[in-house]
Amino acid sequence: MHLLLRSYIEFALQHSHLIGLLIGELDQLPEKERRASKQAQRGYLALWLRVLDEVRPGLDTAKAKITVCAALTVVDNAVRTGLLGRRPDLADRLAEIGSALLLSR
Repeated sequence: MHLLLRSYIEFALQHSHLIGLLIGELDQLPEKERRASKQAQRGYLALWLRVLDEVRPGLDTAKAKITVCAALTVVDNAVRTGLLGRRPDLADRLAEIGSALLLSR
């Protein structure tokens, strides 16, 4: 779980502009690309859900989806928020927050 979270954080920090596109501009893509992008996002969410199930077996699917989306949204918003996105310790703080969200009971 921690490696997947760290990997997402590093990607988001290095490519915050792409995160912004995925969040805010996906609907502007042509139909074929939009469908493919949404399918990729569903697949990525499914990966996160499988990993979360390994760490927190038996977690209700709806709650698991909300938990994963909350953790990823924190990362997405932080890397795109002005000065916050330039904090030298941001990756570590996001890993702490994300882990707390994902592992809380």
